[in-house]
Amino acid sequence: MKKKAIKVENSNYSQLLEEIKSILQRGLGKAYKAVDNIRVQTYWQVGERIVREELANKERAGYGEKIIDNLADDLSFRRDELYRMVQFYKTYPIVVTVSQQLSWSHYMELIKLKKEEERKFYEIKAIQERWSIRELRKRINYHEYGPIKKTSQLTVKYPAQLPAPEEVFKDIYHWNFLELEEGHNEKQLEDSLLQNVPKMLLEFGQGFAFMGVQQKILIASQWHKVDLVFYHRLLRCAILVELKTEKFKPEFVGQINKYLTYFRESKLHDERDPIGLIICKEKNEEEVHYALGKLKEDIFVAEYKTYLPSEEEIKRRLKLMGK
Repeated sequence: MKKKAIKVENSNYSQLLEEIKSILQRGLGKAYKAVDNIRVQTYWQVGERIVREELANKERAGYGEKIIDNLADDLSFRRDELYRMVQFYKTYPIVVTVSQQLSWSHYMELIKLKKEEERKFYEIKAIQERWSIRELRKRINYHEYGPIKKTSQLTVKYPAQLPAPEEVFKDIYHWNFLELEEGHNEKQLEDSLLQNVPKMLLEFGQGFAFMGVQQKILIASQWHKVDLVFYHRLLRCAILVELKTEKFKPEFVGQINKYLTYFRESKLHDERDPIGLIICKEKNEEEVHYALGKLKEDIFVAEYKTYLPSEEEIKRRLKLMGK
């Protein structure tokens, strides 16, 4: 028999309850958004792979339709869902132009628009004004885009194919493909990532090229090792990654900044300065803010997760909070 909760007679309890609800809602909201971001990236990859298969067999009449029919049966997907994934890839062939601020449902509305300028107008507005899918659909139905809107639309800054660094790095890297036990150390994390380089690169995103692990650099007659080194083709610079299996500490910044100075002095003349990325088990945004100071454009801090709750679990918890 479930024990009945005793009502707390405290004038502060209501405020406490609301604050905890708010904390949970923000946290679970981020988790739900992360799930949808993964779905967007995954469906883009599915669309790209199907299109690549079609192109490799373009001389075979009707091959594309046949392959989608077979995939729909074997994967238990509807044919129209797979067609939308293909259309999504064809509409956004460069994955870096896919915004993490928009959901799969947003993109399903956007890909219906044939004119690129019109689609970009609604895409920018949806991001800037945080439109829900219902609001986006309503604005499209009301034909908000038109000749009068074009002038203002062109004044909006929109990321071109070359992204800004803050658009490249994530707040959380979901490494749920890693088989790691709780309490794992940095060596175990690093070894597991090296065994899953293709999946690691997919999670980092487009443009990352893996250059090496435990790269040695000599500073003041002492050898130091950079955990992971990447080169980003779009940013045209080295990316130095430090892995930490503990909560963020301010001293991490000094360590990676020293490595950045070393790489900065040896970069090619047409490259931009290297960028540092600290990936740790946990971080506090306020502590990160004050630890970075003026270095926030050179060093980014992210968390990693090896487990991600399912969509059903997130939806269930959000419903419970609303009761």
